[in-house]
Amino acid sequence: MLSLNSNLVTIVADVRPRQAYLAVVDFNGRFLAQMATPITSDPEQSVSKLGIAMRSLMDQHPEKTFEGAGVSLPGRVDPDTQRLILAPNLSWSGFDIKKVLQQKLKLQVEMDNDANACLLSELWFGRMDGVRNAVLVSLSEGLGTAILANGQLLSGKNGLAGEFGHIPLDPTGILCGCGLHGCWETFASSDAALRFYAELAPDARKVTIHDLLQLTEEGDKQAIQAISKQASFLGKGLRLITAAISPEVILITGALTTYWNRFGPIVENELRATMLAGTPPRLEIASGGELARLRGAAAIVLQRHSGYNRSTHPVRARA
Repeated sequence: MLSLNSNLVTIVADVRPRQAYLAVVDFNGRFLAQMATPITSDPEQSVSKLGIAMRSLMDQHPEKTFEGAGVSLPGRVDPDTQRLILAPNLSWSGFDIKKVLQQKLKLQVEMDNDANACLLSELWFGRMDGVRNAVLVSLSEGLGTAILANGQLLSGKNGLAGEFGHIPLDPTGILCGCGLHGCWETFASSDAALRFYAELAPDARKVTIHDLLQLTEEGDKQAIQAISKQASFLGKGLRLITAAISPEVILITGALTTYWNRFGPIVENELRATMLAGTPPRLEIASGGELARLRGAAAIVLQRHSGYNRSTHPVRARA
């Protein structure tokens, strides 16, 4: 087994609609430091604040050589312009995130969609040897997907390939951030689970998705019902993926996977019940748990610095 120089590190950020998580990650995927910083819908103020926080974390490791910065975003990044062009849950579209961060960090900054980053991490750190066709589903405030087809990560025109979360399951459903009604993410995301719980327990205190999952462990019936409903819609929506892509493996990442032993069987049952034909793909949890996006942001830097170009060359997994 080979490992990479542990003195070479990346500074990475997992940006979410209300908070960004930061870390220093070495080239072997090990976390050396972590922190979080709140953000808002104001891109200029938030990206400036994000850059300052990342610079501060770098300054805590003067003995390390920073080879680049990676940013995982809850939206689609145009591979040519490196601008965020679709982010229904984060109002930063069009703002030049990369330029601001590069000015503050004095490093090359690489950005990508969070699902793409997580799938790249699975490939780079060697968990998918022999797999040529896979889809990763990332659950958070929204629902994102990434596609590996014939050994290549697909981005499509303007980097928009894989937006299964914005395909409507019910056109009479609630309004989605993308402007349509009843998209898959309005039924299967973490925010959907919180909405289900608020409807079932209108007098309950406001909770986070982690609070809600903890309530299921404590036997709260409304919490169990809300998460079960989310898991059911997650499984139902996987038909969009199996019918369109027919992958060998579907990977799931997000808070729900923390309690996969309890709610995973609901997803699996729905997946099997909605297959067009044949056996369903393997359904697995992506590695890293809540750290998957940060490790994915590091993988973006590693792969692009190694000369990888999306959709034109097969992914090179590390030895």
